[in-house]
Amino acid sequence: MAATEFFDYALIQWNKYQKERRRNEEPMVETWGEMRSIIRKRYVLASYNIDCSLNSKKLTQGNRSVEEYFKDMEITMIRAKIEENNEVTMT
Repeated sequence: MAATEFFDYALIQWNKYQKERRRNEEPMVETWGEMRSIIRKRYVLASYNIDCSLNSKKLTQGNRSVEEYFKDMEITMIRAKIEENNEVTMT
């Protein structure tokens, strides 16, 4: 389903990728998880996770509410793939 939303360069690249898989007799990509993993490997810079991790260390509350700050902190941690128990997060 997701591939039906591709257009221009993304559609051309995806079709090329699928043709290569057929040619190599590899199974077609059938799940969102597989597609996401393939796209991340190809297009997300290796430094992305490092940048996200550094951003999590620079995050401050400033004049935002605790709820807004916590929400931003959670989003940053998810992007950086940081997993820690709640006690460490609250500290």
